[in-house]
Amino acid sequence: MSEKKKGNYFGTEIDRKWWKRFRKDGLFARGNGDFWMDEEGIRFHRKMTKTPFLLTWAELSGAELGRWHAGRWGGRRPLLKLDFERDGKILCAGFYLAADWVQMESLAKDLDAKIRKS
Repeated sequence: MSEKKKGNYFGTEIDRKWWKRFRKDGLFARGNGDFWMDEEGIRFHRKMTKTPFLLTWAELSGAELGRWHAGRWGGRRPLLKLDFERDGKILCAGFYLAADWVQMESLAKDLDAKIRKS
């Protein structure tokens, strides 16, 4: 998926605890924007910000789906959860990209396989 996809960033949790949010590197503010992947990793560019944030393939450790993330409910829609490590902390970033569970399960499965190879 090198093309940009509209989506929503739900935030980044520390140690999978919804009440502990990571506040560095532009990962604190939630919002709408564009999601895409490239050779370096996964990027999300929130509207009204200058630069996208990057989750590198090297720091990512897994991908899965859920219904809740960082204290927000997805309204029965699938939320992509990306596990990674940064600054010695175990983190999980959440994104809403599409309402179709089958499509999102396929994306999560493909991402998880790519991450595990990296």
